[in-house]
Amino acid sequence: MTNFKQDLNDEQYKVVTEGDGYCLVLAGAGSGKTRTVTYRVAYLLEQGVDPQEILLLTFTNKAANEMTERVKELTNLDQGLPWAGTFHSIGYKILREHAEELGFEENFSILDTSDSGKILKTCLERMSIDTSQDKFPSAGKLQSLISYARNSDSTIESVLDMRYPRYFEHLETIEQITKEYDKEKKRANAMDFDDLLLKLKRLFTDNPEIKEKYSKQFKYVLADEYQDTNQIQSELLTLFSDYHGNLLVVGDDAQSIYSFRAADISNILQFEQRHPDAEIYKLETNYRSTPEILQAANEVIKNNANQHEKELKSVQDNHKPPKIKEFTNQRREARYIA
Repeated sequence: MTNFKQDLNDEQYKVVTEGDGYCLVLAGAGSGKTRTVTYRVAYLLEQGVDPQEILLLTFTNKAANEMTERVKELTNLDQGLPWAGTFHSIGYKILREHAEELGFEENFSILDTSDSGKILKTCLERMSIDTSQDKFPSAGKLQSLISYARNSDSTIESVLDMRYPRYFEHLETIEQITKEYDKEKKRANAMDFDDLLLKLKRLFTDNPEIKEKYSKQFKYVLADEYQDTNQIQSELLTLFSDYHGNLLVVGDDAQSIYSFRAADISNILQFEQRHPDAEIYKLETNYRSTPEILQAANEVIKNNANQHEKELKSVQDNHKPPKIKEFTNQRREARYIA
């Protein structure tokens, strides 16, 4: 049996043993976030929860595999976590089972970025649109534009207005290309990466009995790097956890870096508004940096207009204060660091 009390600090132990219901874990940098999630899963298994009843969502399959292996070591159980992976990989797994409900065959293929670009180029050629003078977005820009609209659950019009105003005059044409792109994918029995999320959401909303099946199955839903989830991912978490109401999300609003990919910082900032009964936990003990570095970081972070306040504390001894160094180019900076 794992000695949770011995292996974890008080902040981590509380999350691991009390993290039922809706829980937001605000984990500062270097505070053992991944360790806490891993031990939480191990704790649930040792309490008799079936691995099939746990859904662990991460941002990379590598992270999911590492957590699964660590859980095996902690529990001494020769079992994996069949429902641990990225939002996209879990979406793929479920959509394989229910492709026909969406009008696809179960052996549908997945388009990578290159494949998607080729289809968009074909649509542009078919509509005799010239992108060489940069008066109309290229296939690559169209990819980014369409992807952002879908992941942020926005319209093409609003994304053009907000991010690509120079192309706003071509709104109707771009909307038509988007429709043709979707038709081509359907014709080829193929989905792109965004479809793995969007069509999963559609599957659940159009088929309540399917949503209920998975929501009943997953008694515990856990999500890592919550600050970098987009609107669709946040909605999927709500759908997955709807039946049992056990959703534990871990993240740090001060480390959100993927807004350019439609990550929505309001997901973590407004978690309590969506779930008024949520418990809030903070991991503020830092194992990575010296007190001087943390003091500098805390001084910078406290200027954020919207934030969950945290005060990171180091377990390390005092050291030299950080210095600001300026370089004329990246090569000199790299040489100095090396």
